[in-house]
Amino acid sequence: MPREAAILPFGALMLAASVSSWAQTPPAPVQGGTLGTITVTEQAETQGKDQVQTKKTNIGKGTQEIRDIPQSINVITEKLIDDVKLDTLKDALHYSAGITFAATENGTDQDIRLRGFPVATVGDLLIDGMRDPSQYDRDTFNLERIEVLRGSASMIFGRGSTGGVINQVSKKPLLADQTDVEATAGSRGYYRTTADFNVRTGETSALRINAMWNKADNGGAKIDKYGIAPSYSWGVGTANEFTVGLFHLNVDNVPLSAVRWVATGRQGVTGYSASGVPTIGSLGTLAPVKPGSFYGTTADKVLGKATYGSASWLHRFDDGGELRTQVRSGTFDRNQWSTAAGASTTFGAPTTVANFSDYTMLTRSGLTPRKDEYKGTYLQSDYSKELNWGGMKHQLLAGVDASKEEASRYQNDAFFNNSFRGRALGSRANTFVGTPNDGAGLSGTFVEPVYRDSSAYSAKSMGVYLQDLVQVAPDWKILGGLRYDRLSGDFDQYNYTNPACVRPTPAPRGYTQTANCTDRRERYSAGSPLPTVATTHLSQGAWSYRAGVLYQPSTTQSYHLSYSTSFNSSADTYQYVSPQTAGTPPEKSRNIELGTKLDWLDGRLSTRAAIFRTEKTNERTTDSDFANSSYLLSGKRHSQGLELDVVGRLSSQWEVYFSYSYIPTATIDKVGSTATPGTVGSRVGLTPKHSGAAWISYQATPKFRVAGGVRGASENRPLQGGSGAASLANSTPGYVVGDMMLEYKFTPDLYAQLNVNNVTNKLYGDQLYPGFAIAGAKRTVLFTVGARF
Repeated sequence: MPREAAILPFGALMLAASVSSWAQTPPAPVQGGTLGTITVTEQAETQGKDQVQTKKTNIGKGTQEIRDIPQSINVITEKLIDDVKLDTLKDALHYSAGITFAATENGTDQDIRLRGFPVATVGDLLIDGMRDPSQYDRDTFNLERIEVLRGSASMIFGRGSTGGVINQVSKKPLLADQTDVEATAGSRGYYRTTADFNVRTGETSALRINAMWNKADNGGAKIDKYGIAPSYSWGVGTANEFTVGLFHLNVDNVPLSAVRWVATGRQGVTGYSASGVPTIGSLGTLAPVKPGSFYGTTADKVLGKATYGSASWLHRFDDGGELRTQVRSGTFDRNQWSTAAGASTTFGAPTTVANFSDYTMLTRSGLTPRKDEYKGTYLQSDYSKELNWGGMKHQLLAGVDASKEEASRYQNDAFFNNSFRGRALGSRANTFVGTPNDGAGLSGTFVEPVYRDSSAYSAKSMGVYLQDLVQVAPDWKILGGLRYDRLSGDFDQYNYTNPACVRPTPAPRGYTQTANCTDRRERYSAGSPLPTVATTHLSQGAWSYRAGVLYQPSTTQSYHLSYSTSFNSSADTYQYVSPQTAGTPPEKSRNIELGTKLDWLDGRLSTRAAIFRTEKTNERTTDSDFANSSYLLSGKRHSQGLELDVVGRLSSQWEVYFSYSYIPTATIDKVGSTATPGTVGSRVGLTPKHSGAAWISYQATPKFRVAGGVRGASENRPLQGGSGAASLANSTPGYVVGDMMLEYKFTPDLYAQLNVNNVTNKLYGDQLYPGFAIAGAKRTVLFTVGARF
């Protein structure tokens, strides 16, 4: 019998069983005889919207049991996303321990840190296992689950992944007829609707369309976005399975404004002198404003578009091997200009937490305008096969991937937008703490940025890898993997000579330089609107390794000891290559981990625990002798700690999700000679000792379910300088935020859901920057009605 004919009915049965809780198309009548008895031994595949527990993942490229991956892994399923109403990737990652967020100078909310190491800015965000490096505001409407693999993993994914990777798994067509529609209304004019249409178009084909529309007036900040993601699969369950899809997300938001640090009124060590003597200064903390206060202007905005197409082909060989090939290509645009507010004096006295009140005046300033355009095309092919060779069982995984990435970044044109021409960027008026969202706009004659080229690049990369998991004894497996990457690219930096007010030389007696060159003795330098372009070519290669030992004495126990490496080239997604970095070899990192994955209660409950040490062994630094010409790889830092996860069902009524990270040590070990004194030995920024989240739901009656959770972190500090060290002067206190949910099912297919997020209206620092912090969202009440048919 041909292989395809044998696979087809079995695959159809599995997929039909996987959606047994949904309305299904009755099977076609059998013609010409009676089928024999069919015994289905495989377990039904469970969708992400069914439960918080999952045991399989594709994050290791081929489909693998999580117990066979010798690294810490945490999975946020669609059910948890729906239960807590986690609309954005950032919202969802609050429920994964060890993750923090930096507020960059231009306010992007996608600067994610894992174990204290950057994720998004070095390309460690993934979609279906392929890079998703652009910084745009992501939504969860098309996600089946979010997978967080912790620790170095360049052997699988190429450059990056010092702290780990975050994989967004897209929803795929199912062989079933099912539709989910939800409509949500909430506080502060929040409206959101999502639709998930899945239509079985044939015996092995299906069409799925996910769509989202979201609008809200968030007390001055604004949400206004929509998205659509159609996909079509055919040949499902056969020897050749194909899927094609499109994705489009449009964002027109006003972000929450940043507020500068406020003095606590206490003195402490804020730095060190050149000779290493501690300097004493004022300590800062999160400004004690009311949660959700918006001190921006009507000109604040974050505009973004993400559009891409994707295709995949899964071929199942007659000998059991599988070859999965994927391609994705798209464009990403982002434009942001927002506000940072700050207080310096209150009634003439320096502002502190003690005198901070509704009458404290806030000055407002615009953050650096930002505009990016990004293009990325990714292709990868992965082959997996189980075989017996040399008297042992092998699980081979091999693959090749390639990418082409192009990016252009723009800056405000300081030549034409110059005050001497009367075209300065609009200024932001002062306000008071007690008057947030005062409707202020910009004043001036030329309020909007006019952009000009800042930097650009075009780069190509290719990687090839091979991994083997060998069953060397009944309870023992050994993992070994090797990968080589090659990256090359051309990078441009645009430098301009802008007009500038020049003081008279020599300065007359009593002369004071004026603003806008109004003194007749002053003049403007000529400047030039045309840039000089510094072009740099980079070409680098690097090897990555992965090794592990797994002890699995039963199907419910797995213990591992693993070692893996990663590398960061100069060409990541944010720090574009300059002549200074082009000649610098890649940074290298390694991860050592001892952990266990145990299943309980007949597999309904999974626990995962690991102790780890992640090190960057040769971080880029600068030396005083070469600071302007090249970097040295003389830096070093590490983090180490413990991670715990508990997911699954305690009983038919109780379901639990728990994720916790304890990082007692995160230290800068070595730095270059230009680093601030006192940096060596200090803690890494954005790395709280404790962080985590928990969510528990209880099915009180067949129709009524109640759930609640907490998320939070201990004291957190922003970065200080470029070494990665934590700020000594500023910090946010630890916090715990509570969320809750009530659900009532009128019928199995019609339900209502009430959510209250940030129940106690807690003020907490969510995104931290050396100069300011962005607080988390205030208490939000959401009422949802959903139907399935």
